Amino acid sequence: MSFQESQPDRLPGGNPTVFVSYTHDDEQHRRAVREFASFLQDNGVDVVLDQWAEDHRKDWQAWAQKGMTESDYVIVVASDGYRRMGDGNGPNDRNLGGQSEAALLRDLLQGDRRAWTPKILPVLLPGQGIEGIPLFLQPHAADRYAVDAFTPAGAEDLIRTVTRQPRHVRPPLGRTLVLPPESGPGARTEATWTTLPEAIPVHWLPDLVPGHRHRLQPAVELHLVPVEPTARLGIRQLETVRGELASAGRSRRLFSPSEGLTVESSDQAVWAYASSPATVGSGLAVHRSGQRTCWFPATQATLGWLLDRNDLTEQLTDHLGLLADLEIPLPGKFAPTIGMAPTGSVRVGDLSDAAATTASFPVGQPQQVRFDADEAVAVADLRGSARSIAEELAARLTTALAG
Repeated sequence: MSFQESQPDRLPGGNPTVFVSYTHDDEQHRRAVREFASFLQDNGVDVVLDQWAEDHRKDWQAWAQKGMTESDYVIVVASDGYRRMGDGNGPNDRNLGGQSEAALLRDLLQGDRRAWTPKILPVLLPGQGIEGIPLFLQPHAADRYAVDAFTPAGAEDLIRTVTRQPRHVRPPLGRTLVLPPESGPGARTEATWTTLPEAIPVHWLPDLVPGHRHRLQPAVELHLVPVEPTARLGIRQLETVRGELASAGRSRRLFSPSEGLTVESSDQAVWAYASSPATVGSGLAVHRSGQRTCWFPATQATLGWLLDRNDLTEQLTDHLGLLADLEIPLPGKFAPTIGMAPTGSVRVGDLSDAAATTASFPVGQPQQVRFDADEAVAVADLRGSARSIAEELAARLTTALAG
C-alpha cells in the first residue's frame, strides 16, 4: 500500500520538488546518485542535490534544512553508509553532512510523524538492498521504492508517487445497495413479477455456446435476461468475467472443486463448463447483451433422469445468487426464465425414487421446454427473494414436464 492513493491529483505549483539526501560512501556511489538525479530532472522532477549547488561558500546545514523543509519530498538514498550514519553507528568524523541530514530528518519525524512519514521516501538504487535503509525510516514496516534502472519503467513506483499519479484510481462512490432482510420487519419473501409488453429474446444454450451439445443427457437452463440494458458489455468486460467464471462457479457449488473445466469465448459471449465426456456437466456463461446463464443436469436415475421439484428449487436459489454476484453491471430489472432439453427421458418425482427399477414417463412429451422471458423482477427481489423466484421457475418447469 502506498500513501499516494490518498494524495491530491496534482501538486500545487506544477512540477514536484525533491531533496536528495545521501552519504558520500565513495565516488562510484556519488556518480550513481548524480545519474539518478539527472534521470529525475529529465522526467519533470525538480531535484535539489548538493553536487549541483551554487559554487560558493555556504552553510551546508542551513542549505540542507531549507532544501528539506521547502521541497515536496525528501528522497533518502539507501546505502551502507547512510544506514550507519542514520542509526548513529558511524564514526563521528565521517560523512558529517549525512549525519547532519539524518539527524534533521529524525527530528522532523519526531515533531510531526503524520506530516513527514509520507514526505520521506527511502529509495533503493540498482544494486542496493533494504539493509541500506536506516531503522528510523522503518525499512520493513513502511513503503520503500526500488529503482531497478534509470528508466520510466524501472522507477515507475517512485515517479508515480512524487508526481501523484496513482496506478489505480478509486471509482466514484455509488448508491448504497438495498438488501432487504431475510426475516423480521421489512423482510420480503415473495418477488413481484411484472408482465412485459413483449417477450425479450433469449440466447438459449445451443446458440449461446457454439459447438456445445447436450448429447442425450437433459440439462436445465437458467437465464437472467436484462430488461432495457443500459449498454452492451465490451469485449474487455467479457475478458474480465471470463477470468472469474471458474472460481465463481466453484465457490457457489455449480462446479465441484476437482472436476476439469473448459473455459472459452467468442466475440459475443464467454463461458465455462465441466468438461467431463461422460456427462452433460454444468456451465456458466455471460453474453454481451448482459444475459447471465447457467445450466446443470437433472439427476440421473436407474431409469432415465429425475427432476425433483424441491431439489430443483434449492439449486435454482443457489444459482440465482451466483448469477447476481458476477462482476458485471446490474440492470434495474431481469427477466428470469428456464428451460430444459432434451426431455424425452425425464420424469418428475422424488429423489428417493432414483433407484427404482420401474417408472412411467409422460406420453407425447416435447423434446424441449422453453419459457419466454416475458415477466420481470427487480434486482432487489433477485437478491432478497431469490427462493421465491426459484420456486416459481421450478414450478413452471416441473408442471410442463409432468404433462
